[in-house]
Amino acid sequence: MVLSFSGDPFLARRAARRALAAQGVAAPEVVSLGEGMEAEAIARLAAQGGLFGRVALFCDFDEAFSGQAGVAPRNLALEALARVEADALVVVLDSGATAARQKRYRAIGRHRHLPTPRFERLPRFAAEELDAAEVRYTRDAPEALAELFGEDPGAIASEVAKLALLDGTIDAERVRTLANRPAARNAFDLIERLVAGDAAGSLQITRALLDRGEAPQRVFGALSWQFGLVCRAVALRLAGRLDARSAAAALGTGAGAARRAVAIAERFDEAGLREALQVLLDGDVRAKSGGDPAWALERSVLRLARHFAP
Repeated sequence: MVLSFSGDPFLARRAARRALAAQGVAAPEVVSLGEGMEAEAIARLAAQGGLFGRVALFCDFDEAFSGQAGVAPRNLALEALARVEADALVVVLDSGATAARQKRYRAIGRHRHLPTPRFERLPRFAAEELDAAEVRYTRDAPEALAELFGEDPGAIASEVAKLALLDGTIDAERVRTLANRPAARNAFDLIERLVAGDAAGSLQITRALLDRGEAPQRVFGALSWQFGLVCRAVALRLAGRLDARSAAAALGTGAGAARRAVAIAERFDEAGLREALQVLLDGDVRAKSGGDPAWALERSVLRLARHFAP
C-alpha cells in the first residue's frame, strides 16, 4: 500500500507521520529513505515484507530529489512505487508534487494534497487546530493567530500546542501577549502605511521587520491575507451589500480585520485592486522562485506605496 502526501511542507509531513502512526507503526520500526534514495532500494526493501513481516518505508522525496537533476531518479522511484506489493506499507512525502505527479500517486495508491491555508481559510485552520488541541477560546482568537503568523501553519500549530498547556479561555489579547511577536504585529502597521501611499514609512517598517528576523514570505502572507479580505469588501461594496455594522459576518472574520478591510476597500475600484494584487503576486513569485526574498518584499512594498500615493 502506497500512501502519498503533497502540499504545504509542514502539513504534508505531519499527515505522513500521522498516517504511519494510524497504521500502528512506531517510529523506530520505520525505514526512512531520503538523500541518496534510489529506486532499487525502494524495490528491495519493499520486497522484504514476505520474509520479515510487514515493511514500513518512509520515502522523503523532498529531501531526495531537487532541481532538474532530480527529475530522472524521481521518475524511476515512482516506477518502483507502482510495483510495490499490497502487503508493504510505503508513505511518500512529495510536498511539491505537480498535478501530473499527484495523478500518478492516485493511480499507485492513496494520495492527499494539503495546500497551505490562505486568506479566509487561515482563521478556520487556526480554529481547527485549537479544537483539536481542546483549547477553550473566544471567537477572535483564531483570527489573532492568523494575523500574527500568516501563511505558516507550522508556526500556528506550534503556538496552539503552547496555548493548550494553559488554563482558562484564550482570547485574542492573550494570544498576542503570549506570542510576543511585535514583528508580526508590525506587518499590519505596514498595511496602513501602504494604503496611505507612504513609501518611506512603508520601507522603514519593512526593514525593521526583516532586521527583527521576520521571514519575507511571512510578511507576504500577512499582506495577502489582508488584501484577500479587501477583495471581498470591494466586491460587496460594488454590489451595494457592504454594511459596516455587519462587515465582520459578511467577510467571515473578526471585527478588527473587517474594519481595516472596509477602510482600505474605500480606496479601490476593481481595476485598482487587480493592479495591487498583481504587485503582490509578482513579488511572492519572485521571492519563492530563486530571487532574493527580502529584495522582492521591499520592491513590492515600494510599488504598492506608489500605487496608493495621491
